[in-house]
Parts: sequence; C-alpha cells; structure tokens
Amino acid sequence: MHPPNLDITTTVFDNGLRLITLEKHDVPIVTSSIWYRIGSAHEAPGHTGLAHLLEHLLFKGTPTYPKGSLDALTAMYGGHNNAGTSFDYTMYYFNFSSDRWEIALALEADRMQHCLFDPAEFEAERNVVLEELKRQQDSPWGELGVQMEATMFPGHPYHHPVLGWQADLEQLSRETVIEYYRTYYVPNNATLVIVGDIETSAVIEQVRRHFEQIPANPTLPAMDSPPLPSQTEHRIQLVQENTLKRLQIGYHATTLADPDTYALDLIDALLSQGKTTRLYHRLVEQEQLVTFVDTWNNPRRLPGVFSLFSTLHPGKEPARVEQIVEDELRRLRTEPVSTEELQKAKNVIAADFLFEKETTSGLAHSLGEYALLHTHEYIQTYIDQIEGITPADIMRVAQTYLVEENRTVGWSLPATPSQEHQAADAVSASLPPPSTDMAFHTSPIEKDDSSSPVTSSPFVFAPKDHQFHHHRWVLDNGLTVLCLENHVLPVVSLEVFVEAGQRYERDEHAGVAVLTGQLLDEGSTHRSGFEIAQAIESVGGILETQSQGASAQVLSQDVRLAIELLAEVLIHPVFPEEKLEQKRQQLLASLEADEDNLPLVGYNLFRDMVYGSHPYHRPRKGYKATLQALSRSDVREYFESYFHPNNTIVAIVGDADPDAVFAYVQQYFGEWQRQPLPPQPDVTIPSPVGPTHTHLPRNKAQTHLYLGHLGITRTNPDFYPLLTMDHILGLGAGFTDRISKTLRDEQGLAYSVSANISLSAEREPGVFMAYIGTSPGNMYRAIDGFLDEIRRIRTDLVSPEELEVAHNYITGNYVFHFETSTQLAHYLVSVERYQLGEDYIWTFPELIQSVTREDILRVARQYLDPDNYYIASTGRPLDA
Repeated sequence: MHPPNLDITTTVFDNGLRLITLEKHDVPIVTSSIWYRIGSAHEAPGHTGLAHLLEHLLFKGTPTYPKGSLDALTAMYGGHNNAGTSFDYTMYYFNFSSDRWEIALALEADRMQHCLFDPAEFEAERNVVLEELKRQQDSPWGELGVQMEATMFPGHPYHHPVLGWQADLEQLSRETVIEYYRTYYVPNNATLVIVGDIETSAVIEQVRRHFEQIPANPTLPAMDSPPLPSQTEHRIQLVQENTLKRLQIGYHATTLADPDTYALDLIDALLSQGKTTRLYHRLVEQEQLVTFVDTWNNPRRLPGVFSLFSTLHPGKEPARVEQIVEDELRRLRTEPVSTEELQKAKNVIAADFLFEKETTSGLAHSLGEYALLHTHEYIQTYIDQIEGITPADIMRVAQTYLVEENRTVGWSLPATPSQEHQAADAVSASLPPPSTDMAFHTSPIEKDDSSSPVTSSPFVFAPKDHQFHHHRWVLDNGLTVLCLENHVLPVVSLEVFVEAGQRYERDEHAGVAVLTGQLLDEGSTHRSGFEIAQAIESVGGILETQSQGASAQVLSQDVRLAIELLAEVLIHPVFPEEKLEQKRQQLLASLEADEDNLPLVGYNLFRDMVYGSHPYHRPRKGYKATLQALSRSDVREYFESYFHPNNTIVAIVGDADPDAVFAYVQQYFGEWQRQPLPPQPDVTIPSPVGPTHTHLPRNKAQTHLYLGHLGITRTNPDFYPLLTMDHILGLGAGFTDRISKTLRDEQGLAYSVSANISLSAEREPGVFMAYIGTSPGNMYRAIDGFLDEIRRIRTDLVSPEELEVAHNYITGNYVFHFETSTQLAHYLVSVERYQLGEDYIWTFPELIQSVTREDILRVARQYLDPDNYYIASTGRPLDA
C-alpha cells in the first residue's frame, strides 16, 4: 500500500518566509498554520517557560485587533484556533471554511509584529500558565515525565519542561519576553502551512500581500546543536500521592532526519501497537502484570527519546516487569524478526499514516512539524522508507539504541503501600499523555470546538454540493444498515451501535456493560481472541469493542474482512472464563488508577450527586464489589438481553461500493436472530433543594470543581436554543463565551473552565455542568463567578452581537463534523438513533439560525437554576 502522492508547493519570499501549500478539495475547509523555529529548547537558563508563556500572550491583542478580537473574529467567521509549544517549535493554527479563511493571514501577520504585552494582561496570563503547571504536577504521569527528561538531558536544551520551572515563571520579566518575541517572531524564522480547499497561485499572492512588508531579522541567532550527555544508565524513583506503580523508560534515540528513525518506528509497532505485539502479549495477556503498556518513538530536531510507559496491577513487582521488557528488547537485538511479523508492523504504520491524513489539520500539522524538524518532503517518502527496512536493520538499530547503558528508568510509587489497594469509582483509565513535549494554548478536553461561528450572510456547509446522500436498508431481522461513499482516501470506517450500556445495568451488576464490551473480541465460535486480533492487525486495521457495540477502520481493500470480524464479535462471542478474570483484574486496577485522576474523581462525585438512584449515578465501570461479584453467566445474560439486530445500527463510510457493502452485511449479519427487548423501568431523578456541596480532600496543587444539576435529553425540542445558549455562556470558541472571558481571561483563575447543558444530552437526561480547575484559594471566587453568569443569562436578553456570533459559529463550524470517515459514520448513527431525519444535515443550520434572543432567555430561565444545584469538588481540605 502506498499513500496518494501529494501535490505540495513551496514558496520562499524575499523576507525569508517559507510557504507550504497543499490543495485538498473534498470538503470546503482550510487549515492555516504558522510555525516558528523556536521552542523551550532555545530558552536561556532562568528563562524557562518563556516560549510557552509568549504563545499565550499572542492571543492578548494588538492595536488593530484588541484583546478578545482574535477569538471573536474566529467565532464570527465560523472557525476555531489554537496554538502549541514544543521543545523545538511554537505553532499557531486556524481552521475556517474555504470562503473566508484569508482572515487567518491578516491575524497572523498582525500579531507577528504588533503584540501589545499589556502589563496587566502579562500578569494575568502568567497566573493562567502557573495553573496549567499545577495541573501537570497533579497528573499521574506529569511529574514523572518532567523528571525523566531532566535526568536524561542534564545541561542540555531538553533538560527543562516546555511549561518551564515554577520559580523561573514567577520571576520572568515582561521585557525579557518582548525581547524574545522581537528576535524570533520574524518571517525568516517562520514557515506558513496552508492546506485545504484552495488555489495555490491565489494563496501565494494573498500571503505576499499580508506578509511581504514585514522585515526579516538579519541577526537571527543560529540554532545550537549541543551533543547528547554521556550514555550511562540512570534511575529515578518518585514517591507520589497516587494509587498504582507506574513505569517510564526512556532511551536516547534519533533526530527526525536520522535514517534509523524508520526502524525505531517499526520497533514501536512491533512492541506495543496491537494485542498481538510482543510487549502487550507478554505483559498484559500472558503474565498479566500490567494494565497497559505503550511505546512511543519521539524523534526531534536534536536526538529525541524512545519511551515505554506502563501501569502495574496492584501487588505486582517492578523487577519482573523490567526483566520482561529487557528480555523482549534482547530478542530484538539478537534474533531477526520474521518477515511476516515485520510486514504486519509495516501495514500498521502505513494504515495509521493514512488514517491521520484524512483532515486538513492533520496534513497541515504533519507538513509543519516535518518542515521544522527536517523537511516537509518526509510526508512523501516516509512509507517508502518504512517498506525498505529489513530484519537486519531492526537488529542493528535495537543494538544501537535499546540497550541498558542508553536508558533512564523512572518509577512512580505510591506514598504508602495501602494506597496501592484503595478502591476507586471513576470512569476511564489514566494513561500517559500521547506527547510529553507539547503544551497547548487551550484545553481541547473541557471545551468542544467541533460543534458549532461572522458575516452578515454566513457561509453554511452545503453537503448537497458534496454528494452527501447515504443509503439506508433494514434487513429482515431488523438490523438498520447505513452506507455513505467517500472516495477521497482508500479508507473505510465502520461503526456498529447497540442500544445498550450503563443505562441498562442492574445495581448489583454495575460494570457489566463495560466488562461485556471488553470481552466481545476475546474469542468467538470461529476464532480465538488472539486470532481475531491477528486478522485485523495483519492488514493494519483497527477493531475496537465497547459496551455499546464495536467499530473498525481499515483500508478499502479489507472492508469485507472488517464486516466479517464485526459480525463474529457481536453475534458469536464466547466470553472465555480465563479472559473474563483477566479483564476483571484490568478493570479493578483501572478503577484504582482513576483515583489518581483528580478531575475524574470530581466528575464522578458530581454525577453521583445529580442522578440519585438512576444508573448514571454510578461510575461507568461499576464498583470494586460489583466487579468482583460478576460471573460469566451475568455477562452472557446482559449480552443476550440487548445485543440483537433489531436493537442495532450499522454505519459504513468510505471508499467502498454500497451494493458490495450491503451484500457483505447480509452475508455476515443476516443470520442474526431478532429478539424481544426487556422492558426498562422509569427512574425518577430527584431535584436538588438549595445548594448542596460535597468536597473530597486530596493533597494536590489544584481544586477541581463541578457545579450544576440535571439537564435535558437529546430529543428535547429546546436542544437547539440551549446549544446556542451554551456557546454564549460557557462553550464558545476560544475565550468568547462569558464564563471563559470572565474567569480565565480577565481574572486568570484557571487554565480550564467551561459550562454547558448540551454536550451530555442523549436518550437519558444529561447534566448542566460548569467546571473549573483552579488553585484552592480561588474556589469560592469561582463558585460566585459561575452563579453570577448563570443569573445574568436568566435575567437579561443576550446582546444581538452575542447571538449573531453564536449563530454563525455553530453553523459555520458545522463543516468540521464531516472531514473523516469516522466522523461521518458517527453522524449517521446519531441521525438514526435520535430520528433526526435524513435531511438533518440541511435542517440543522436552519434550526440554529431560527433561535432568538427571547428563546435563549426562556430556556435559560426554564433549565438553569442558580438557587438549587450541586457542587462537587476535590482538592486540598477546605480548612487547609
């Protein structure tokens, strides 16, 4: 398999600005990103954190675009923006629909020259960054990752974290930041990457018009390339207020330009990218020592790091885990990998490479990062280079880098042995971050930038122009099948949704839905779990099962295999007893790991308060006692109650012929027998009486606070006014909403803050929830701030300007829901599940545009209650 050739154009202007363009016309979207060849690795001693703080300050206004204008214009034009800082670069990006993206050039050219650095804003944003630093320190993996880099790179530019050291941030002067900005934010230190529905010749002239008058810096300092520290093994051990033992091993590795990088990427895939890989099979499946294991090759401008991450099951010994890791690396150093195993790894990498290139933002990020670290041509040659790697290359590279004298071993251990066995009741496993060398301007977790922006005649995505008509069939057994052709890339995404999950569990069986979902692919009447994993991984595909069905992503040539495997795991699972026990132990360990994730602990407490005796009051994974009591017969009873074709939707999107797809579905799913569904009792959810506050004390740097009450169902006719209200109150683009503007942008209380009622709405009522992570001393100020804004939106009409921004942001941003085959499959399932209508893609913008100021006042008064609500918080004791 070879990815499609990309027609990339590069242009260098007289002032040194480099432009990279790539036309992609399947969806009317443009990503414009600018990359500065400057990051935390270029900071002087005592100035750590400068690059990242400067990144934040570039959103604080210029004389032409005062504070708040950048986010307001982004919202007005229906786009979204963000920024990130790494060791080697700082990048900023905008996503817009293709009829209005040029505003991004005006904004970037302006802030390259004219940032204000208002002293008050400087101090406020310093506080925000300090809150972000505390958030990292409280993360189960954050402090370990920081100490690993510091130990691996003494006296080296990668020694200090991207966020900086707290003491340096606290004393960093405004003058130092301004000098840094004037030195490095110049055209000859920048690369502009523009990808999407563009005409290259026109883009070149647009860029010239906006940027050619900006002077270069003739004295731009050269980039240093210091040597790596001497290679010798180092060990660190942290004792933290966490519940489980965590392991991180780092090996000094390569630059992106080093040819050995390709072999290290393949070693990463051989070790951990799939259930049949060497480390996963040994540590997770066979010996059951760890809840997960992951490896990651991270090449940089200077030699980077090949890392391993793992969390141990309670009571398991670190020495044994280390021994197995070394055993498997020794095998790579001394035994040639088989041709078949190496080809499987190559298929995984090639498919992942394609999956990541479905979006304009994915392509733009790859082009920008490759250009900054080596060359943008890397995107064209990467798969060919991967295909050329031999078993001998794998052995040589493992012998060179993955040796004990080249490693640093880091352990995070619980502060007391008893902490390792404390039960937790939280929602999802706490995994290490996918990257430890990137810090973003805003949090994509608390704020959803994908759901909803201004011209007087706003552009609205017209899917009729892009052949957005899907096929729908219903089999005799009641199975609903949806298919949409999308031939841009040779990729197909499949989603099989079963109306099951936590809502349908009995109290005594809490967690059975998750357990059942995790067991679906662990063996069928036709294949073992290993054989199922081997079948999908051998073609580079992805197959995942969960409490509400399964999903897959494959290259188009493998769509029949994907449908066959999905049918196997959903119709014929056997739930092996030994696998049930293994998954039970993994879930129990995951519950304990979740106790280290403070935002999750607070969120679970909030839901427990809101939902009363409704099944949603429980953690999604259940409790320690219920998980321990679940039997194979309980799992089978749950499965046989809900996993029926007349309770299931299949959505298939991508490079596939609909008639052939339907024939495969009939072949593999047609035998599935229709069954009656058990009745579900109604559960009354009590309303709060007055404010009720529950606090869980934890010895952490931040307090995480949730305020709110019960919300709405997705089918509530007021969903659209409430969605619009959310974007004015606490879900707007950037810092355009009232709560973000007040609590973060003006008061500097938090890095992450949001409020909404629409995001959790589904068949059952969701929640209205306001969230903030802040310093303990700011908790009551945050509560007052939330309540003030809730009362204000219930009292006064929103301004015409606020409503216009919300209308145009939601409708203009709508196009970003339809970039990937996975997004499209999920959209089709949602339309079918909630009976939104086959024309919903056209009616949604009309429903939003019809919302009035009076509608928002009405729904705010009806659905938001500033007098009766719950507060859940976790952090330092309230009297501390």
